[in-house]
Amino acid sequence: LKLGNNPDEIAAPNGPYYWRRPRVQAQQSQHYLERSTWSPLKDYRHARTLLKAFDAEVQSKLARNRSRRFPLSGWKIVLDPGHGGIDPGAIVSNRAGKVPVYVVEDEYVYDIALRVYERLKFLGADVMLTVISPNHLIRENLQAVITFVHEQNEVYNDERINRKHSEGVRPGGRNLAQRVRIANRFFKKARRGKSLFVSLHADNSPERPKGPLAIYLKRKGKADQKSRQFAQVMQKALDQPNLPAQPKGRSLGVLRNNKAHAEILVEIRNVHDMGEAWALRFHKNRQKDADRIVKGIRNYVEGS
Repeated sequence: LKLGNNPDEIAAPNGPYYWRRPRVQAQQSQHYLERSTWSPLKDYRHARTLLKAFDAEVQSKLARNRSRRFPLSGWKIVLDPGHGGIDPGAIVSNRAGKVPVYVVEDEYVYDIALRVYERLKFLGADVMLTVISPNHLIRENLQAVITFVHEQNEVYNDERINRKHSEGVRPGGRNLAQRVRIANRFFKKARRGKSLFVSLHADNSPERPKGPLAIYLKRKGKADQKSRQFAQVMQKALDQPNLPAQPKGRSLGVLRNNKAHAEILVEIRNVHDMGEAWALRFHKNRQKDADRIVKGIRNYVEGS
């Protein structure tokens, strides 16, 4: 990845990283965290530099393959990596033999979101992330015991939000509406009927079976039909013989007041199940999860 005059990548068993890497090599406990030493604005500018370099790399690959088809051309798609910033989402314990390991939801779903982002770009879509990281892009796990660390350095993908010198502007439970505002501004120039919103999570729900969940907007007992149709198509793409996917209607903040043609939230795995949390740690599994999400998006577009 070429970053101009900026520092080269920092190799790590759970990397690579740019500018700086976490202070420890793996998540230490369910309560461990590393706060950013930079302001939200500085983290935003580093994150945008990374994303710009990532986009240039994608375009370079496309230029080398001129015969590629672009079935998602004309579509605007927002990917919303769940949690991030001061909110890690679920942090669950697991084991690698006798070694305790910890899985941090937001770190892993961000990795999946980037993999989906890349594939959608390859298919011709105009894609935006609501949340971005200042020190890494797609990461791999060369050793599964070296887990991603809960760094509180992610920011919303909007410079105006990050100009305020306050940690409170970072993603968190109190400012979920920022995700919808970012998406709606992006959708303003979308062609009619050609915009999608997908929020990505990996929930910790003891009350439901393991496997993916595709959530559509349902308010006061009434389902949004476009959202439900999208969720049903995504469910089929996520479904596996040993891990059946489920659809569900809920009134979630990132789905309400959303100007997308269709909007859903995907719980790609239920990390309450130890096997699911174990699987999420491996980058090959995360790539397969990303490919299924892309398949769901593509199937919905082609059926529209």
